[in-house]
Amino acid sequence: MYSIDKDGVVKSDGTEGATLDGDTIVKDMRSDTLTQNSMVLKQVNLYGKQVVDKMIKENIPPTPANYAIYFEKLLEDKPLSQRQNINSVLELEKVEDFNHVSKIENNMNEGFIQIKSMLDIISNVYTKINKLRTITKARKENMAKGGNNKISLVSYEEDLEAITKVLTKQQNSLKEQYTKMANVIKDFNNESIFDKKYDVYNKKYLFKTIDAEKANVKNFGYESTLLVLRVKHGSLTNVRLTRDKELIIKTVGKMILKRSRRSDVIAHLRDGIFILILKHTDMDQAQKTIASIEQMISFSNYIVDSETIDIELDFAVSKIVPNKTREQIIASALEVLPS
Repeated sequence: MYSIDKDGVVKSDGTEGATLDGDTIVKDMRSDTLTQNSMVLKQVNLYGKQVVDKMIKENIPPTPANYAIYFEKLLEDKPLSQRQNINSVLELEKVEDFNHVSKIENNMNEGFIQIKSMLDIISNVYTKINKLRTITKARKENMAKGGNNKISLVSYEEDLEAITKVLTKQQNSLKEQYTKMANVIKDFNNESIFDKKYDVYNKKYLFKTIDAEKANVKNFGYESTLLVLRVKHGSLTNVRLTRDKELIIKTVGKMILKRSRRSDVIAHLRDGIFILILKHTDMDQAQKTIASIEQMISFSNYIVDSETIDIELDFAVSKIVPNKTREQIIASALEVLPS
């Protein structure tokens, strides 16, 4: 059995329960895990209150940034078991970590190295080409003056061959550096978490977020929802140019991003469809979010070719549940969208 003391430390008394005839009961592992997770969650809740109380006592504004600092600062003084429990919760919520950022920076540094190498090679090639031009000009002038053309031609061929060998070597080096640079760019794109077209998170990051949130829902029992939205097709009927349509969709995405909570994640799935992950939000609260977004959009003006465009959105909501795949969760919402 588990208990939690006044300092927020989870403890076990070592008992497992017994039958009437004294035989030891084999604990249900799932039930035991849920009990432990529930106690850890209570521990985190108590610790969160202690952090806020400490900030108020020291007259520190409880802003998100200050809270994060105090959260880590006070945790250093807690018992090892409590630190481990709280850190286990933080790990579950953590999608983007140091290793990801480190890998991207390493890719960037490697990219800069390859670019510098390519520029050095190009500089050498440019120098050799200029030298070839100088030699060619000198040989032509010498032949024009009536010198021994045969000797001049042989000498020129020797110079040309020597420079050609160097240029061939530089060409191979340039090809090698280009290949390395192409691989760096490929790795960088694979690690990217943003959608370049709409300035929100991309599909890959969306999938990671859903998987992480499924784990949180399973371990701690709270509700989270997935909100699918897109601009109604009819709203863009009078917009002729594709770039204008995409600009409107991009603007809508930015507005939703600006309106979202810090904990929300907005990503582009495909074809102008955005998905908003609403953490710690049930279906009723998700409907309130929809109403809030609709109101925000209704107060916005979109002018294309001196014509005001009234924008409306399609919405669909799905619960994030552990027993479904991320694709199934998304699909259950997409099915509701008008065709």
